[in-house]
Amino acid sequence: MRTDIQLEINNQVTENSYRDFINSFNSWLGSKIDFRVAEIPIVVSHDFRRTLESSAVEILLECLQPNILAISIEALKENYTVPHETTKPLFCVADFAVCRNSDNTFIPRLIELQGFPSLFGYQYALVSRYQKQFALSGATPFLGEIEETEYFQILRDAIFADQDPTQVALVELDPESQKTRPDFIALEKFLGLRTVNIRNIYKQGRQLVFRENGKESLLKRIFNRTIVDELEEAGVRLNFRWTDDIDVEWAGHPNWFFRISKFLLPYLKHVSVPRAYFLSDTANIPPDLENYVLKPLYSFAGKGVNLNPTPRAIDAIEAEERPHWILQQKVVYDDCVPTPYGNNKVEVRIIMVWFEDAVEPKPIMSLVRMGRGDLMGARYNTAPWTGSSGCLFVE
Repeated sequence: MRTDIQLEINNQVTENSYRDFINSFNSWLGSKIDFRVAEIPIVVSHDFRRTLESSAVEILLECLQPNILAISIEALKENYTVPHETTKPLFCVADFAVCRNSDNTFIPRLIELQGFPSLFGYQYALVSRYQKQFALSGATPFLGEIEETEYFQILRDAIFADQDPTQVALVELDPESQKTRPDFIALEKFLGLRTVNIRNIYKQGRQLVFRENGKESLLKRIFNRTIVDELEEAGVRLNFRWTDDIDVEWAGHPNWFFRISKFLLPYLKHVSVPRAYFLSDTANIPPDLENYVLKPLYSFAGKGVNLNPTPRAIDAIEAEERPHWILQQKVVYDDCVPTPYGNNKVEVRIIMVWFEDAVEPKPIMSLVRMGRGDLMGARYNTAPWTGSSGCLFVE
């Protein structure tokens, strides 16, 4: 972490400059961002960038080892298992807490793992604005030694493949009301990618169509952003079934949402992965329970996480639900980013694309959540100088 440059950036921020920054961003989007955007980016050295990238890649490679893959089949839900699964997750992310080692160097510690896409459009829009705002022309927002042209080509190849872009769509539940809507807008601006409400998709024979403004269009490839938990919580009944054998391609096959997830944390041995246990496999509550967090397997954005579990809270979970919860060793975030309100903790998401013919996933973009509280999700960080951010990498 480059604290020297971070302090220089901090000194440039005023209430007026931040207000103008947000207003300009909202104006470009044509929509208000419904979560807090931090005043500053995180300035990170290329050395630590490489550590983050290598850790993320190594963990994903471990997830696809035959013994781990065989185990991950258990994570699939019968009603949401989609045919024609790909051999690799096209999109995958690894969330790391920035911690400090005994020798005072920074180290990543895995918090969460997802075989699911992230905010490709919004993150580039945000960090490129930071770069311009703070005149950091020598910095880059990209991972994997790529540049802007290659970044967008990778996204086009991953999302559209060889399909007609008019028959490809980002699919989400009620996208107009999602907090991630700024990403949908940014992807449409950058790539021409349309967004379709999953409620408006229908099955016709072996094909899917979507209906908008009285018009029916064929859907050949889906950039899937729909979270099953949200469908269940809203009691949504779709006009097709996930299990249908249909003529549609998935840009991000839905099965990987389950297979590459917190479900695998107890099985991973990488040095960056904290110890984790299924609650159903824990005959006795650990005597040092204060050193663990309790997590539901398939929640999103930190929902349901218990940072200070008690024996009573654990006992309250029914036996049939225990395979869906894990106890994970607590991670101590370092207070590594100075702000006028005290030092912030940081969580960095490494966002990767993994094409079928590639030996390993390719990191291309980062996402940052930072705050001074216990949880890093954007919904939990609403105080000044916290919230959504991104990395800019420098020598």
